[in-house]
Amino acid sequence: MAPSEPAPGRPGDTRARAARPGPPDARERPGRRDRWGGRPFGAGAALVLGGAEILLVQRAGPATLLASGADVRYALPLLMCLCGLLLVLHPGGRRAYAVVGVLASLGTWVASDLGGFLLGTTLGLAGGALATGRAPDRAE
Repeated sequence: MAPSEPAPGRPGDTRARAARPGPPDARERPGRRDRWGGRPFGAGAALVLGGAEILLVQRAGPATLLASGADVRYALPLLMCLCGLLLVLHPGGRRAYAVVGVLASLGTWVASDLGGFLLGTTLGLAGGALATGRAPDRAE
């Protein structure tokens, strides 16, 4: 073994995989990094959880559903959940989905019980901020 070659089984070892027994490393699985690694999963999850929390806090009866403005109380958290899902499934429109998610979470603060007692609004704002501030992966 030449001095410049790494020891077997160490990072940088370019020898065949058959030399090392055991399950394959995450780095060696084809396509995993390409499919999910470059997506803003944490931001999308925060937006979806924020919208779901606001929807669960509302648990309104039929009288409330028939009142004026009740449609906004349910439309904004659903929009937050939709934006969170789209962040993960279609990251190309990340900034647009993040801005719409932030605006929807700010709207829920007024429309739905202080945005699910501020927890849903906080999660929505954090998810939108994470998605907006996330820099795209650089080509190496």
